[in-house]
Amino acid sequence: MQSTAGFKLQIPVSKHFPILIMIAPHGPSPGEKWVSLGIQAAALDLIQRLQELRNEHEIYVLAAEEEDRILAQRHGAIPLESKKESFHFGQALVKFIQENDLKSMAYFGAGSAPLTPREIFAEGVDQILHSKVPLAVVNNLHSTDWAIFNTIAEIQGIAQRLPSDNQIGWVFQNELGYEVKDLPISATTRADIDTPSDLLMIQDHPNLGANLQNFLSIQEVPYRERVAKIRKVMTTPASHLTLIGRASSRVWQEIEKRTQIWTRLFVEERGMVASGRMDRGEVRSLLAELVTQWGPEAFVEYLGSISDGVLWDTRVWMAHQGGWPSKADRFAADLGREDEIIHGPLKALTEAVNRAPIPILTGGHGVVAGGLLALLESIPPG
Repeated sequence: MQSTAGFKLQIPVSKHFPILIMIAPHGPSPGEKWVSLGIQAAALDLIQRLQELRNEHEIYVLAAEEEDRILAQRHGAIPLESKKESFHFGQALVKFIQENDLKSMAYFGAGSAPLTPREIFAEGVDQILHSKVPLAVVNNLHSTDWAIFNTIAEIQGIAQRLPSDNQIGWVFQNELGYEVKDLPISATTRADIDTPSDLLMIQDHPNLGANLQNFLSIQEVPYRERVAKIRKVMTTPASHLTLIGRASSRVWQEIEKRTQIWTRLFVEERGMVASGRMDRGEVRSLLAELVTQWGPEAFVEYLGSISDGVLWDTRVWMAHQGGWPSKADRFAADLGREDEIIHGPLKALTEAVNRAPIPILTGGHGVVAGGLLALLESIPPG
């Protein structure tokens, strides 16, 4: 296996459109390990789809885990090694651009496009290659997971503004003056694997790749039953579904178009990560205040009195409290594993959710966005 430590690798001039996929280190907890393996499978599917693009390109996979690099190489990608500790997304991206003097490129998080067909990628590449102005095509302006863009000198000065990929679209448009094309909302553009719930909610979508489909088919996850109950709510006419968190009006429209249910939406703090409000401690949530004042048990009991099922983006509640608990705690909570949670308030909330009289699925942005859209699109037409 070729040495690529520090990823100082000169891209051949003839390969004029490099594609960079980044895979995060695997976490130590059971929930983190499970999600990491799911993302690994999604990355292999992504490599295969990108290899079918008609443009001349090379695919590079930047990963800290040797296992990920070996699998990427076996599937035709060029492996690059990153550090497990002190990794900074913006610095890694800018370094890749600088060392290869790039004029255009594509970036993908490893789990960022589990349902996206290659035609969407191909159209984005064509737009970038023919653009005469700074342009970025992103899957989501407010919470970017993948981006295709041309590069100018100003990009090299924004490394610190990109602690994660979520800020790409926002920073490019509002700070660099790029024209940013935000793709239409659907499961194919919004589904992204960040949490256990994201994996569970996309499992029946027709666009699921073979590697990820095989991974999910052999995994035993007790929480899968809760997703099935949410699906039953969505397919039972006159049921009541409640969405809490960073949902969009387009998601509401899709629910109305594809189901015959009633929907309550409590929408708060859209764009809190991309805009930097979370990092600055500016997130404010009315519902989080209610959880604090009433207590988790009473709040969840009330949800049960007005809903048949709930999809809850709990990261807004966490950010309102001043910061997210550890990833191990977050993922354990999403899977209902209350005994694994150290963070006191999150443990109490998870206990209340587990004892709720209705199915409540918690997670990140995906539970009220890409994951929800994937659930809707996987429901057979009535």
